[in-house]
Amino acid sequence: MPKTSQKKYIITIVILLLAQIVFLFAVKYMNQNLPFDYFSLAKTGNLFNLMIYAGIIIGIVIGIKKNKSVISNKSITTFLVVSWFMLIISFITTKVIIVPTNFYIYEQPGDKVLTGLLFLIFLLTLIYFLIFLWRGIFSITKPGLFRKILSTTLMLIFLLILTLIYIDNVGYASGKWILNKSKKNVAVVLGAAVWSGNIPSPTLSSRVDKALELLEQGFIGKIVFTGGKAPGELPEAEVAYEYARVKGVDTSKVIIETSTSSTADQIRWIQNNLLAYDSSFGEIILISDAYHLPRAIEISKFYNLDIKVAESVHKQNFRDKIANKIRESIALFNFWNFAL
Repeated sequence: MPKTSQKKYIITIVILLLAQIVFLFAVKYMNQNLPFDYFSLAKTGNLFNLMIYAGIIIGIVIGIKKNKSVISNKSITTFLVVSWFMLIISFITTKVIIVPTNFYIYEQPGDKVLTGLLFLIFLLTLIYFLIFLWRGIFSITKPGLFRKILSTTLMLIFLLILTLIYIDNVGYASGKWILNKSKKNVAVVLGAAVWSGNIPSPTLSSRVDKALELLEQGFIGKIVFTGGKAPGELPEAEVAYEYARVKGVDTSKVIIETSTSSTADQIRWIQNNLLAYDSSFGEIILISDAYHLPRAIEISKFYNLDIKVAESVHKQNFRDKIANKIRESIALFNFWNFAL
């Protein structure tokens, strides 16, 4: 290809990639029903997205300049078509219900699982091409398809391990977040599982216990129980309320929210409903388990919410701890990348 035409091709590719990352950023804020003026590159996930695209753009430019045979116009064009297709399809699933609303996978709504899976495939497409580019730049021999897929998988596992290390070491324990005693403060108990017979799980009951402790000690004047209905059970918030009522809480100091089904929903509700309903509240204190609080904090930052946190005391065996941390790592990684 003549140099002039090649230069125009590079410019076109760069413009399309820049348009794609801008669209991805827009999708993330649309996923949370936030205006784009909330956008900030300082957010962890936005920085990660930018680094991926920067690596791809720089790799394309260097690969073409070095005239690397494996980095052909055909491979670049194919990547653009596939990545745009996956991003658009993933976005469509956030607006159109494809999976029946009563279909759940591991207690998660089927439509959200499908959306998360499609976004993950989109991310794998980016990582795969990033590895393909830089292997092509530095390798003399062309790597096989299996090795490229293996490298992509290992890269994803490595990123999830880094996220797990972050969750395990960031330390959002209540002792590291100074709480001020005030009747204007409100504790928001993030929802958790309800067991058969409308019995609060140990996770949920321990969160309620922490809220009652803060109320008794004068750190808060109100408690908000959040969480909607799982199949066949009462809403999490109602079960939490009944548990607290039996333990003697002053019910006039309790607010119940039963429309949300995720941590992001609950934080959105704090911003759009709780604070809009009463702007006189002091500190908003999120109550959850230690392994869950890092994601709650990251979501709150995404919403530009200034919150405090308090860790519930819930003893778990080693296997449950590992399982919960792995699950939270995946959830936080998904939120950073796609705001899901």
